[in-house]
Amino acid sequence: MGGNVLKILVLDEEFPYPTNTGKRTRSFNLYRRLGSKFRIRYIGYGGSDSVAAEVLRAEGIEPIAVQTRMHPRRGPAFYLLLLANLVSPLPYIVTSHYSKSYQETVSASVAEFQPDLVLCEWTPYAIYVEKLVPVKKLVSTHNVEADIWQRYYENETNLLRRWYIFEQWRKVKLFERLALSWVDGATTVSNLDRASLAKNHEQLRMAVIPNGVDLDYFRPLPPPAQAHHLVFTGSMDWRPNQDAAHYFVREILPLLRQARPDLECTFVGRNPPTDIQRLGQVPGVHITGTVEDVRPYVERALVYVVPLRIGGGSRLKILEALALGRAVVSTTVGAEGLDVVHDRHIMLADDPISFAESVLRLLGDSKRCQELAIEGRRLVEQHYGWDALANRFGNFIGDVVRGNGADCSL
Repeated sequence: MGGNVLKILVLDEEFPYPTNTGKRTRSFNLYRRLGSKFRIRYIGYGGSDSVAAEVLRAEGIEPIAVQTRMHPRRGPAFYLLLLANLVSPLPYIVTSHYSKSYQETVSASVAEFQPDLVLCEWTPYAIYVEKLVPVKKLVSTHNVEADIWQRYYENETNLLRRWYIFEQWRKVKLFERLALSWVDGATTVSNLDRASLAKNHEQLRMAVIPNGVDLDYFRPLPPPAQAHHLVFTGSMDWRPNQDAAHYFVREILPLLRQARPDLECTFVGRNPPTDIQRLGQVPGVHITGTVEDVRPYVERALVYVVPLRIGGGSRLKILEALALGRAVVSTTVGAEGLDVVHDRHIMLADDPISFAESVLRLLGDSKRCQELAIEGRRLVEQHYGWDALANRFGNFIGDVVRGNGADCSL
């Protein structure tokens, strides 16, 4: 690479490998392609001798590891941390990721590496660039975090938890608004998210870089031999996916099994907590835990379900399902941010009865499933390939560094 190659310092919670979460999948596929265009140094919690660090090096990216801070995710210590956050003006998603050692690593890298751009690969990591000058700064907003916390609040019924979630929602809204005032640009994954953020940041340079899919890895699968299996894929240590699993098993599956007693549904995703593992005791429900490859599980299913009620950004899981040639039934929230059309690419249903009816209709109509599969695959081929998206991202990075251009949407 020549002397004019831009230097990018990426701040992330971890190195994006293995690609077993939506965020890791997006980050890895974009940065591995940008590694040939820019000189990239990637800071994340983890180990310098980890497999993830070695994979980044192989892609031409320099990993800088910060010793992992192990925050408990359950138990008394976890609840003490949540309680302590009540006196902080910052939301828990920020305080739980902040450390002095990470801040010192950022400062040292800025001084030594002298990047042209510091890129925060998640909004909470903007805390590390608030006082950085004069380097250009950009944040990748994988979601509008305030929107997610609003949906947590709207779907919570326990009064104490609902109050605490409201407090977090309030803090997240304030932090997100401040964080975007500290940077020179932002990316969103959908026009919907861009419009939401632009309400408070009309002058901020923004670009929409949608989530994508590896079109070679996720090739259309043959239809299953039997039409009695459904599948859902997603990290089961992410609360929106946990809520989706409980919602489906509690409110949708009983309706389905009234009509189809043989129906089964498999939830594929890493690190399911105890309450999700217990769902496997319900007749017809299977919980896999971490798997190396989701494709065999999708291949057994005729219909892919996305019963999400909480979320933001856009869902890689739907893009992968469409690329694999599966008919998808999703809530509107689940398909939010994707350029899909109801009854052309997927089926949308927002209450248990209509969701169950849509699934049953597809289970009884393999021809309709195939029609949706063809249109869905065509959509991802036209709009969601990683190569084109990485090129778009790279061009926007150059614009932010040079101070060129303005808001950029699809």
